[in-house]
Amino acid sequence: MKKNLFFVTVLFSLLFIVSCGFYDDTEIKLTKWEYSIDQLHAIYNPIDNSQFTKLAKVCNGRKGDIYLKTSFMVPKELKGQRLKIFLGNVKIANEFYLNGVYIDHNGTFGDIPFSNGSKASAYILPPSLYDDNKRNEIIIHVQVDCEGRMGELPFISTERKVIAYEQRYDFFNSKMHMVISMVMFLIGIMYFTVFSLRRKDRQYFSFALLNLFSCFFLFYFCIGEFPIFSEINISYLLVQKLFRGIASILSSYFAVSFMRDYIGFNESLSRRIFRTALTVGPCFFLGFTQNMHDFFLYLGISYAGTLIQMLMAVQFIFKSLKTKKKKVIELLIGFTPVLLSLVITSILLLLNKKVYSLIIVFGWQAVIFTFLAMLIISFASMSNRVEFLNANLERLVQNRTEELTKSNTALEETNTHLKYEIERAEKEIELASFVQQSFYNVKLPDFKNYEVAYYNKPMAGVSGDLYDFYFNKDTLEGFGLFDVSGHGISSGLVTMLVKNIINDEFTKGKKLPLQDVMSITNDRIIAQKGNVENYLTGILARINGNNVDFVNAGHPNVIVLRAKTHTLEVIKRGELKESGIIGISGFPVTFECVSVPIEKGDIMLLYTDGVTETMNRNREEFGVERLKRTFLKGSDLKLQEQIENIVEEAKTFANRTKIADDITLVMVKKK
Repeated sequence: MKKNLFFVTVLFSLLFIVSCGFYDDTEIKLTKWEYSIDQLHAIYNPIDNSQFTKLAKVCNGRKGDIYLKTSFMVPKELKGQRLKIFLGNVKIANEFYLNGVYIDHNGTFGDIPFSNGSKASAYILPPSLYDDNKRNEIIIHVQVDCEGRMGELPFISTERKVIAYEQRYDFFNSKMHMVISMVMFLIGIMYFTVFSLRRKDRQYFSFALLNLFSCFFLFYFCIGEFPIFSEINISYLLVQKLFRGIASILSSYFAVSFMRDYIGFNESLSRRIFRTALTVGPCFFLGFTQNMHDFFLYLGISYAGTLIQMLMAVQFIFKSLKTKKKKVIELLIGFTPVLLSLVITSILLLLNKKVYSLIIVFGWQAVIFTFLAMLIISFASMSNRVEFLNANLERLVQNRTEELTKSNTALEETNTHLKYEIERAEKEIELASFVQQSFYNVKLPDFKNYEVAYYNKPMAGVSGDLYDFYFNKDTLEGFGLFDVSGHGISSGLVTMLVKNIINDEFTKGKKLPLQDVMSITNDRIIAQKGNVENYLTGILARINGNNVDFVNAGHPNVIVLRAKTHTLEVIKRGELKESGIIGISGFPVTFECVSVPIEKGDIMLLYTDGVTETMNRNREEFGVERLKRTFLKGSDLKLQEQIENIVEEAKTFANRTKIADDITLVMVKKK
């Protein structure tokens, strides 16, 4: 229906133009004019025709009355015919005098002047008031108020020719705007209705408001088609404010909003507030202007704000090119008419033509109808899609159901296989853990020289931590704690491999310095481990009378609780910079022994970094200082209870979150 209405309008326009006819009757060009300010009968001065489009500049203060005078002779081709003068569009109001006699007027004079819109002024020349054989005088009285002009160079011709010319002029400058504004109004109401039924499509809402305010803007050009406005004494200033000012600003605002909604650009809240301020501010000032001078001043400022909004639109169009290229291209195609009109306007402006504003208005109308066509096509495409889905819904549902059934079957098979693999892996880990615990589960005697306690908790079934005690009958000779890199079965196997090596070398190397024992151990581990990437850190300790010798290979430091002073002492590594980790081929490493005196009641604490690196939900570590405070606080407990107290404190700190590493603690107390 909307397409039919558009084509009917175009057809009507063409038929109207043809029906107006073209005549070759002689014209009397009125090219020489004089003017007077404020008085009909006064001294007249020459005025250039180029001043006709800016009569307000001729008046003092750009406001008042101007009288334009010229004369003509009736050529022989027009003698005896009914004549009419064509003045074109005259702003704001005008009166016509022939040989000093008032003939007629257009618009309203006085304190509340009113314009005839964009309609032309044309007057019959009564034969009784002019002489075919003498020069006849014409005076046009024009009231101006910051706006005043004669849009055409007046001419006189036969009544039929002037009427035809006047009809064509009014059609393009007034009546067509009236028809299009009514169509836009209907389109706006229609798309409001569409939006109310489909609120997620914001483009319908912005397009509806774009049409409504463009309709009100066009109303300024065709207000002469509604004489009631001049009859009710509404001021021309109010018309300017409502239709030429506020309506044009709001139509520009919703044009940018429509661009945004059409391509689906996510405009930030700050940008929306800024654009709204650029719109509401000028509308407010325009609405409260008290005279035409202030109106045109604020109108120019408001157009600057409109330009800023258009630049913002250009910005988000460029931002959307990558992700929404198709929509952006459609948008640019839709705005092609107004871009072409701007180019044509620039050319005409250079050629000093006077129809550029009309071309821009027509370009804007073409843009709206172009987008109307696009939205109709989009709506039709969506309707066709819905019809297709309705017609084929059952088949599509059946096909989709079959696809989902196949996918579900495949997922069930995959889940079954994964479940089997998970169960097998769990059994393997469980078996490895059992083997490892059996390997470690050596019953310790009640040593006569030292009391021992330990705790070991693997992260995933198999532990990568290795602890061991070296003794002869009921005498403890040494102990060790090592941490293998990695987790799971691989690190667990490495602990079982190196346990025998460390135990063997410790036993054989009783007469060797402890650092040499560690070096030999490192070489054997590298040789027997082969290409396995896991490495170790650890502490090897040997009891040497009243001293304990320690070799620290890149492991956390031993903490000693002194019984006499009830203080903690951290046994740091040696001073050698290369003292470090075990089991890396080609890595230069030197081990250093530190001998520490141990007295009765002193407790040595060895731990892996799984304890201190335990984290809570805030990603905060348990840390060495918190470990030391807990150790010192529970020093009066039994040795095993002390270890359990530290473990419980770490778990409480972690708020029962999942352990991220193996945890092992060893305590040795001198009796």
